[in-house]
Amino acid sequence: MRKLFVPLVLLLVSTVACAEMKYYYNEKGQCIGGENIPGYKDPRTTITEEDMKGMVYVSPEQKRKMDEKIFKEALENEITARMYQDRVATREQAIKDILSGVPRKVR
Repeated sequence: MRKLFVPLVLLLVSTVACAEMKYYYNEKGQCIGGENIPGYKDPRTTITEEDMKGMVYVSPEQKRKMDEKIFKEALENEITARMYQDRVATREQAIKDILSGVPRKVR
């Protein structure tokens, strides 16, 4: 147990010591120095409340429904475009053209 305790304490102390370090980098991305600033949090390694605002968990079922809705909207837009641009008489004919891979007429 003692063999495990010492490395864990060293890991904890090193993590706390590095938490307030501000590192400086050159144009190539290489570290050229650093300084210890009490209370400093590196924005590259710290997650803030502002970062979390846009993050939303989406379940696979919700993602499937969203993808289905996007597909239906795109299909409706394509049907409407074919009916007006290609002068297709019926909605069924427009769907048949889409499914058969007939390209839209370019004017």
